[in-house]
Amino acid sequence: MDRSVEINGAMNFKKKTFLRSIFFVLSLYWQSEERVFAWSALVALFILSLSAVATALAINEWYKYFYNAIQDLDANKFYNLVVVFLAIISFSVIRSVLITYLVDVFALKWRRWLTNHYVSAWVINSTHPNGIEQCVDNPDQRISEDIKKFTFETIDLACGLIYTLASVISFSVVLISISGDASVWGVTIPAYMFWAAIVYALLGTFVSQKIGSKLVFLCNNQQRSEADLRYLLIRFRDGSKECLEDAPRYLEKENISKKLEVSLANMRRTIRVKMRLSLFTESYSQLSLVLSSLLAVPRFFSGSIMFGDVMQINSAFGNLCNNLSWMINAYQRLADWKATTDRLVSFDCALTFLADTEGAAA
Repeated sequence: MDRSVEINGAMNFKKKTFLRSIFFVLSLYWQSEERVFAWSALVALFILSLSAVATALAINEWYKYFYNAIQDLDANKFYNLVVVFLAIISFSVIRSVLITYLVDVFALKWRRWLTNHYVSAWVINSTHPNGIEQCVDNPDQRISEDIKKFTFETIDLACGLIYTLASVISFSVVLISISGDASVWGVTIPAYMFWAAIVYALLGTFVSQKIGSKLVFLCNNQQRSEADLRYLLIRFRDGSKECLEDAPRYLEKENISKKLEVSLANMRRTIRVKMRLSLFTESYSQLSLVLSSLLAVPRFFSGSIMFGDVMQINSAFGNLCNNLSWMINAYQRLADWKATTDRLVSFDCALTFLADTEGAAA
């Protein structure tokens, strides 16, 4: 069979089973000899993420009583609530430090294990290690850089996603219970603040997807072009003693400059997309504060709610919009994670394909 046909077969295999391959790469560590630590750390991160939601809910409830105490000129209640706030914040700081430490330690241990796993599969178990470069580019980068990014970003984004899902459920219940009804053109809309947050977040997600849809492709190109540039520099360093003539050095310089220009051109395109996306996300975030006030304050002016209720509604609305817009805020990171995961999955599939090919040949 022609070698190019074999390689195309491997790449088609990768495309057809991408989700399955991601699950396989993710599950490797949880089935290893370090699985007790892996599962324990996962449970601990889950609990810490949920405790962050509990903290946000406590602060949201605190807003109501604190600002109502100011409106009622109740000094004693005001100072008591300041003490309560300090207690909540102290717990939040301790939780934040613990989750940051655990994420870093977890990523470090996972990276060490996964790196050793792929080094063994490539260097030791394969009878023809050089064959991997015919299937994927820059296998060294996939082990040194992609695994590092993959492990940390997967854990950190997973914690963010757990917090987001729990927050969406919790603050939806809060906002439904406190937002009240609104009448628009004779039609009564129950829990109108909740539905306004849903519509606002959906519109924001749609626009951000339209603006940032090219980021995954650009991030993948950037990683590949940077790896190619680094490869040329390493090759020149290793062969510099033998490359004493001016002509070969000039050619090396030309090749390096060309690779640099490819990388910089892709980076410029990425910067333009990120600038447009950042412009939208920042505007979206700031406008949510004004929108919640515009929707809630008329009820305060009519005497239906107190000032503390307005602040609680604003907090709940902001939390719900922010969590519903998690993909908007994390879009750049998700794009980079997707590009990194694509490269790692293709590397895993290429190793599997070569192992199967070598086994069949034997």
